[in-house]
Amino acid sequence: MSFSERLLKATNLVGVQRHGAGSWLAKQTGTTVKAANKWLNGESQPRRDKVQIIARSTGVRVEWLEYGTGELFSDNKVGEELSPYSPLLGNVDAWDSDTPLEPYEVEVPFFSEVELSAGKGFTSVLDIATQKLRFNLSTLNKAGVSPDSVACCKVSGDSMEPVLPTGSTVGVDTSQRKVLDGKMYAIEHGGMLRVKYLYRLPFNGLRIRSANPDHHDEELSAESTKDIRIIGRVFWYSVLL
Repeated sequence: MSFSERLLKATNLVGVQRHGAGSWLAKQTGTTVKAANKWLNGESQPRRDKVQIIARSTGVRVEWLEYGTGELFSDNKVGEELSPYSPLLGNVDAWDSDTPLEPYEVEVPFFSEVELSAGKGFTSVLDIATQKLRFNLSTLNKAGVSPDSVACCKVSGDSMEPVLPTGSTVGVDTSQRKVLDGKMYAIEHGGMLRVKYLYRLPFNGLRIRSANPDHHDEELSAESTKDIRIIGRVFWYSVLL
């Protein structure tokens, strides 16, 4: 793979298409669109400092971008992580309402409500959410999650300790609702928002498991599972100690 091909792949990772890559690169690196297009066309290659800026903006490793060696993704974060304990590296930025959204960022709904009114679902909560978190698109790319499918919420209580202490934030992929045994899911159960490990049981039953061993498993029959709505699979979490 040539440098220009790697460059195009890096820009694609943050949602920048080929027709807009030149102007995006020019803005990121402080160069001209003409020069950036030469990089994309393989006519020239940027200086090392420009390569470093592009790598940081797209979340890829400098060595991979410049020479094609090593792993694709970088351990360096754009901005600041919400927590050093996130299972996916980085890419939740510190920001305020006046901070412009960068081309490599996406805002996702964030809410802290843990109890839902009976009969109301996750969509209703999203509609009234007034807060948002920002993710670097490379984080979502690494997880294979579409930005349109992401929502974040807070965990309350001790049932998921020590994995998720109360106040932890989880990222939920709302497109993943099929139960895979042992994976963590956000569910609506009897009007409450819960984060639990799920397991399938014979005859369409469901086992709900907490991380805290002091909390016993809940085993639901097929009839009882009608009270459960799977919101999505947890793909990311952040713990503040």
